[in-house]
Amino acid sequence: MSGAGTEPARDVLPGVVGWLERNLCFFDPEMWERHLPRRPFSAGPLLELLGFLRLLSDTPAPAPVRPVSEGLRAGALALAEQVVDTAEFTRRLRRADEFFPYHLNLVALQHLMGRPRPGLLHRCEALLVAGAGGHFQPHRPLLSRLELRYVADRAGVAVPQGVPGLAALYRQSLPGLGADPLALDDTEVYAFTHALFYATDFGAHALPPGAAVDDTVRVLLASHLIGGHLDLLAELLLCADVVGPEETDLVRRGWTALASAQRPDGAVPGPVHRPAVLAGLTGEKAEAYLFGTCYHTTLATGLAAAARLRQVSRPVPQAPSPCLPESAAEGAPSPYPPVGADPDAVREWAGAVAAAAAHATEPDRGRWVEAVAGALVLCARRRDRPGLEAVLGAAGVLGVAGSPLVRSATARLAAGWCG
Repeated sequence: MSGAGTEPARDVLPGVVGWLERNLCFFDPEMWERHLPRRPFSAGPLLELLGFLRLLSDTPAPAPVRPVSEGLRAGALALAEQVVDTAEFTRRLRRADEFFPYHLNLVALQHLMGRPRPGLLHRCEALLVAGAGGHFQPHRPLLSRLELRYVADRAGVAVPQGVPGLAALYRQSLPGLGADPLALDDTEVYAFTHALFYATDFGAHALPPGAAVDDTVRVLLASHLIGGHLDLLAELLLCADVVGPEETDLVRRGWTALASAQRPDGAVPGPVHRPAVLAGLTGEKAEAYLFGTCYHTTLATGLAAAARLRQVSRPVPQAPSPCLPESAAEGAPSPYPPVGADPDAVREWAGAVAAAAAHATEPDRGRWVEAVAGALVLCARRRDRPGLEAVLGAAGVLGVAGSPLVRSATARLAAGWCG
């Protein structure tokens, strides 16, 4: 990966770290519950923060990040100690209920980050080996079993005999089986991204054998770029580095979208963030709303940036991908619909591409083909039949009507789908 390819990640990361440190108080479960809706596992945001900081510690981060991240790391670990050193935490851990994987993960992250609680870690291991809670039973959700196996392996914790390994569980996951991007809703896309995270420790290891996922990641990335879903865009940018960290026009556009969306204070707005709502709030209510609607997307952006920077030290055999101009032909439609395009904008773009394709340059046609695949998946997710028809029309003119994705969408429409 070229140094130039990491510049957007380097640009966004200091802002992410600074915002997280300034808002550290909201990662305290008690502070969260005073201002924001109660979560089933109260330390969930803190757990996510610690996961990010662990990854950041392995990253050749830009110089401005290091001094700030040390303060954030110390503060986050102090909050984790407050959580795990309570009788309530131990009581709930011993129940081995559906939140047991999160209890184990929190204790394991403390261990990995130099604040071990050996008594708690041994208790977790004993419960796990004894089969308390049945968390590895075949009827449990696959993603939960994959996550728990990942957490246990990373912490060096034993599991019951006969439990499938990480690679075997991954092969049963959405990416391992070969997911159909036309059939995935947002919840399933999150399951897709997280399976890749757990199977590779967020890109630290090679992906286990399974179905080819490069095309699926690329199509989903294009879809969520066009749709403007910054949370999944960040997660899919991390996935793009997991499956093939070469520079592409699509990856550059994704990072540009995240960098453009980042607020001056460093936060990256999430899908539920509404600036108009924030404008009507003041004081702690405003701070809490901003945190609650931005923290996860900001963390996801930080994770993707840290993972991308971690690739810098790893040689990747590839030919450099040129940074192509926005359009090679004057007056041609843009390579992609605008970020956050509504259905009308997608249909208008697809119509313009269909009209211009016959006389377009090869660079323009290549970018449109990639964008058409993403737009097709976005329209399918929206159940937007007019949009699907417009995008399929563009695909036909571009000569990709025979691709599996286009043929699948065409067949579904012919069967009356979205009628």
